[in-house]
Amino acid sequence: MTSVESAAARDRRVLTLEGGCNFRDIGGYTTMDGRKVKWGQVYRAGVLTYFTPADHEPLKVLGVRAICDLRREEERGREPGRWPDPAAAALYWADDEDMPTVRGFARQRPQTAAGMRDVMIEVYKALPTWMVPRIRGLLECAASGKLPLIVHCAAGKDRTGVAIAVLMKVLGVDESTIMQDYLLTNEAGNFEEFVRARQSDLGLADAHRPLMSMSPDIRKVLYAADPDYLRAALQVIATEHGGTDNYLENVLGVDRQTIERIRDALLE
Repeated sequence: MTSVESAAARDRRVLTLEGGCNFRDIGGYTTMDGRKVKWGQVYRAGVLTYFTPADHEPLKVLGVRAICDLRREEERGREPGRWPDPAAAALYWADDEDMPTVRGFARQRPQTAAGMRDVMIEVYKALPTWMVPRIRGLLECAASGKLPLIVHCAAGKDRTGVAIAVLMKVLGVDESTIMQDYLLTNEAGNFEEFVRARQSDLGLADAHRPLMSMSPDIRKVLYAADPDYLRAALQVIATEHGGTDNYLENVLGVDRQTIERIRDALLE
């Protein structure tokens, strides 16, 4: 994998759908040992609520068997997933009292773009710990052969970005490529238009302060896939959790056999 992906690969990676949100295939990336991630096995996305009838056939063709919904219960209630194939298993996880949210952190920061950027970094620092059951569930799903699968949250950027980064680490993809995939959100996710057209909050606001009531500079920070955000999460894994191997084995409880099954399933 070169540092700049070809236009053809990028066109194949980003799925154009009328009601899709940041919907992408993570296939085609090269691992550090020279293997490639299989196409058409793992998709990352934002909310799955707004598909149109024109989207249904292209989505069914994907043959998705499992949908890993990383969102909180209240988000799932407000914007339920509407996948056109009822055979796809919906996987989701219980919330806890300490779950990190943009809204929660924002109460302690100035309501400015700089303050919101600090909030986003704090959220990302919290995600590797808070998302342990969700990331473990995703990895177990992949290891069990329930493929193809979708990993999604609201925007397909923050929680999905961290979960996919861990999955790519398992597969042996280098960090620069992981970052490249993360930053593709800035091209594939036109969140401003998406929110305006659908009155969605993408998990970033609530009825008391809708996204479109916030200033444009704050919305820009919220919508961005900023390299410092993902670096903050990866740094927590490296330092507080003792590195990727320790995080996988002793924090997530994912053993070597599970990792090998994931690699067998997802690498060419």
